[in-house]
Amino acid sequence: MKGVKLYVFIGLLVLMLYWTWIVFFPAIFTGLTWDMALVVGTGAFLSFEMVILAGVIISKINNK
Repeated sequence: MKGVKLYVFIGLLVLMLYWTWIVFFPAIFTGLTWDMALVVGTGAFLSFEMVILAGVIISKINNK
């Protein structure tokens, strides 16, 4: 149960990070329209998240 709570907490932190990223990304890249900035920002965040998750999975596999 302790592991589940840890992963739920990490998921909530990632969610807060995503909200922050989506709020500030269109302000940083002002050359894009709002819709394009949201799509590009979401894609950039998801690619970042996939790299992190792949690293976590590989480290868990190597530890066992």
